Amino acid sequence: MAVEVHVSGRVEPGRLADFNEAVKRYQDYARSHGYAVAKVLFGLAGAMNTVRLVYSYDDLNGYEAHEVRTLTDRAYAEIAQQMALVAGSVHYEVYRLL
Repeated sequence: MAVEVHVSGRVEPGRLADFNEAVKRYQDYARSHGYAVAKVLFGLAGAMNTVRLVYSYDDLNGYEAHEVRTLTDRAYAEIAQQMALVAGSVHYEVYRLL
């Protein structure tokens, strides 16, 4: 059962360039360390500076394994924190693909 995890949030005003650079480093790190690499969507309508990271997994076990690994990977967390997302704006949604 394939799943997608959508992580949405808003980038701090004036920090879209910082987000763009940080998300590139985040994707490079994920790719080189065997993590799922997020597709990144920039909102064109709705709340300003909205972004969505979309992760794909073969099943829920893959998602759970990813989450467990990130909890102990300090470098991963440090890079993720550089994305300048507004505190309290981040939301997770998990979807099963039909």
